[in-house]
Amino acid sequence: MPAPSPLIRVLIVDDEPAYRARLKDLLTSVKDWTVEKEEAPDAKTAFDALRERFFDLIFLGYRLPDEDGLKVLDQVRQLHPKIVVIMVSAEGNEKAAVEAMKRGAMDVLSRSELRTTDLPHLFRAALDVQSLQTENFELRAVNKMKDEFIAGVSHEMRTPLAVILGYAKTLEEGEFGSLNPAQKSAVTAIVKRSEQFLQTINRLLSFKESARGTQHVLLRPVDLGALVAEHLRAHWAEPPRGIAVEKDIAPIPVWVLADPEALGEVLQNLISNACKFSPDGTKVSVSLKVRPTHEAWIQVKDGGRGISPEALPRLFDGFYHAEKELTRGIAGLGIGLALSRQIVELHGGRIWIESEGPGKGSAAFIALPLSEPDTPQVVVESQRRVEKKRILIVENNPGMVEILRLFLVNLSENLVISTTHDGHDALEMLEGGRFDLVLLDLLLPGVSGLEILERMKRLAPEKRPPVLVITGHQDAAAEALQLGAADLLMKPFYKSVFLEKVFKLLGIDRRGPTRQKP
Repeated sequence: MPAPSPLIRVLIVDDEPAYRARLKDLLTSVKDWTVEKEEAPDAKTAFDALRERFFDLIFLGYRLPDEDGLKVLDQVRQLHPKIVVIMVSAEGNEKAAVEAMKRGAMDVLSRSELRTTDLPHLFRAALDVQSLQTENFELRAVNKMKDEFIAGVSHEMRTPLAVILGYAKTLEEGEFGSLNPAQKSAVTAIVKRSEQFLQTINRLLSFKESARGTQHVLLRPVDLGALVAEHLRAHWAEPPRGIAVEKDIAPIPVWVLADPEALGEVLQNLISNACKFSPDGTKVSVSLKVRPTHEAWIQVKDGGRGISPEALPRLFDGFYHAEKELTRGIAGLGIGLALSRQIVELHGGRIWIESEGPGKGSAAFIALPLSEPDTPQVVVESQRRVEKKRILIVENNPGMVEILRLFLVNLSENLVISTTHDGHDALEMLEGGRFDLVLLDLLLPGVSGLEILERMKRLAPEKRPPVLVITGHQDAAAEALQLGAADLLMKPFYKSVFLEKVFKLLGIDRRGPTRQKP
């Protein structure tokens, strides 16, 4: 029995009916292939088709009646990263071809070139691209399982090691009675070796989490409807400014492979954005539907300001803010969507935003492949591209710590804030972790803020984040600047001035004041 012909699903997007007909005839003539063809005369029809089914290959014209072809390319890559796109032009245009390739097109052909192209070779290349992406996903998962075994063993060692150290230190300190010299020497050796062992474990875990610059999620079968409902109950029972967060969730279980904590972070970012840009007293809706594409779609829709079409493709770039005049007065770091895309892609899903333009609201979508309740769990890893910003507060006054934390927490959920009142602890934290900014008081117990600045010069460059000194002592402040502090804030200060300096030192361009007043 002969092997079945390979199948490829093709979408033709072009505004000329005659050309679409010629291309369909050309595709039909390809021998030994089963070609499922669909056509779209404009961008809207194309995206309607893409929402209903999956295509392996798109022939995309540059000029469409309702949208520029390059902008359509951007949105296709956002909606379906695995789809291969061939840009087709009436005549060759080298500049446009280079731009299309930069944006993710596999090739750029003129109509005359397409007539003489080896289509079977093109089909095979398109399917190979998708196959390689799937294989890379699986290989990363297998490799991560090995790393997780090492990390799991390391974590399991911590508890018995803590017990050993606890008893050994108790013996060493004589709480169970005095020790003779031989006993004391033996117990001291146990403490020393145990602490060395603990340092080895910490280095191993630090290497896994930081030095390799990776992130991972543990994907397991999750009822997505229950996850969304619980997230709304826990975090959005009382939305701000009289906004109502409503839900429309399928009544039956919708199973996907997901990391609930990571996916909850994505939901928090999307709903938070929807509330931020919605007028007081309006509605934000969160819905969950199962689509014919064998995907679960979460939609977060608002009736707010909306987004201009030219801004849509860039929304998921780190630190990008759409329409500066529209976001004026809205606090945030501009990394929430970039982080969300990173997490969703680790789930094998897609995330995108649609809007008809300013003043017409917007809708954010998450599409995740459906699964079964008994699917084995899997760990998936990828290289980090965008990370949350990490700030270390070194301040001796508890009241001031709380004020700074309050300012920063209200600023963005994509900040990781650590605090200490002790100079020795601050130096250890800087040596062992990664921070993007230090807020430093100068009067500290143990080690002063000036000494911290001096000793930070000896750290590796990646361990030396910019330092914003916050103090009430003018003379010490001048010395801090000489020792390398990036900026200075004298107590008392206004919240708006503080946030302006924070944005500047984090390297984020902000135009206009933040929403909250001092």
